Amino acid sequence: MTAVVVTPLSRTAIDETFTLARVGLPDLTRAGWRSITLHHLDHPASTAGILLARDAAQRLKGLLIYSLSICIAAGPSVQIERLISFDASNPRSVAAALVAEVLRLGSSHGCDSISLVRPLDSPETASAMVLASDTAVLCQMF
Repeated sequence: MTAVVVTPLSRTAIDETFTLARVGLPDLTRAGWRSITLHHLDHPASTAGILLARDAAQRLKGLLIYSLSICIAAGPSVQIERLISFDASNPRSVAAALVAEVLRLGSSHGCDSISLVRPLDSPETASAMVLASDTAVLCQMF
């Protein structure tokens, strides 16, 4: 398992994180990434963030973009907008560390659920995911 340390994005890491961010957001430009990250850092909110994962040698291994949102029928929810993990031997361990930290942050803000942001470029797939999830309660009388 790759040992990683998860921290919030800092101003000094913006340019370094662009290449990894682009893996998960292929249409992202360097200017767009700078705009997103600088806006977040200049207007910090406890309801959104970008987490970074680094190995013991301080190499960037992953990032997670998240927000906390209010739900109508439930308490606040952690929304994972994008999770990108890179490791030659075990990217899942890097991803797991990022997810564990965002869930810890969400819990500290009273979140009791999680949601994943998924593009609607394939409505059939999105629909199938909703219908297969615990979110859907499908009842049949007969």
